[in-house]
Amino acid sequence: MTTEFATSSQPLRFAIVEDDLFIGQLLSHMLDSAGFDSEFFPFGTDLLKSPNLLNFDAIILDLSLPDMDGFVVMQRLAESTIGMPVLLISGHDVAVLHAAKLYGNGIGLKMRGALTKPFSEQEFFAAFGLKG
Repeated sequence: MTTEFATSSQPLRFAIVEDDLFIGQLLSHMLDSAGFDSEFFPFGTDLLKSPNLLNFDAIILDLSLPDMDGFVVMQRLAESTIGMPVLLISGHDVAVLHAAKLYGNGIGLKMRGALTKPFSEQEFFAAFGLKG
């Protein structure tokens, strides 16, 4: 499977937007163990206000955040013409995730998929066309 990531000598950088500290740390550990870099954001506003926002290669976005839902985060990312791919993760029903992915595509985001928690490491990396 091909990826849309540019070849670089620098490791890929992922933004993890997840309010559950355990899941955020687990995702960060998975990425770090596979040779990638990650930054954890417990709130959507933290990501949107990050001075590093344009430096990420991809965003992993939980739909349920304490300050705003993932739909609002996606809308603001689309308004700011952020071009990196977005992977949705959530404990919500598959139908909700599917609708969120369609919404993201509809507003111009590069949606890489939607995973229902819990998901496997293989499913996670496959969504980006990467090997973990």
